[in-house]
Amino acid sequence: TYHFFQPEMDAQMQARHNLELDLRKALVAGEFELYYQPLVDLESNSVSGFEALVRWNHPERGVIAPDDFISVAEEIGLIVPIGDWVLKQACRDAAKWPGNLTVAVNLSAVQFRNPTLALSVVGALGASGLPASRLELEITETVLLQDSRAVLDVLHQIRELGVRISMDDFGTGYSSLSYLRSFPFDKIKIDRYFIPE
Repeated sequence: TYHFFQPEMDAQMQARHNLELDLRKALVAGEFELYYQPLVDLESNSVSGFEALVRWNHPERGVIAPDDFISVAEEIGLIVPIGDWVLKQACRDAAKWPGNLTVAVNLSAVQFRNPTLALSVVGALGASGLPASRLELEITETVLLQDSRAVLDVLHQIRELGVRISMDDFGTGYSSLSYLRSFPFDKIKIDRYFIPE
C-alpha cells in the first residue's frame, strides 16, 4: 500500500509522538487521577459502590479522558504500570469508605498478558487492607479473545481471592454467549447500544 504525503499526516505523527512522550512522564509525575462514578442499587435506590475512572490531568492540556490515551498506553506498553496504579489507588481509596461500598476497576485486555496480574491484585488488596469481597474487576469481551485458557486461569485465581468479576460492555465486541458460559461472571453490564433511549 502507499499514501501520498499530506501535511496533516506529519502533524498527526508529531501529535502522537508528543502524546507518547508526555504519557511516559505522566506516571512518574503523578498526573493520573481517579474519579468515582456511583453505582446505584435500583431496588433500594441507594449507592452500593463506585466505579473507578482514570483521568490524565495534563499540565498543559488539562483533564484528558481515557478514550484519548488508553489505546496509546496499550500500544507502548504503559497500560500495565498505569493499570497497577489505578488498582492500588482505587483499593486505598475504597478502604476509607463505609464497609458496605464496593469499588469496580476496569482491566485492559493487555494487562492479562502480564503473568503477575493476580499478584498485583493480591498486593493492592494487602497494601490497602480492602477486603477482596469489596473489589470488582471489570473485563471486556476482548480479554476472552486472547489465549482463553490462560485468561480463564487468571480469572479463576482472582475469583478464588474473593474478588468479583464482571463483564463490561457486553455486546460491543463479538457478543458470543459462549463467553458467558466460559466463566461464572458475577455481573454483566450490557452495552447501552442495546437499551433504547
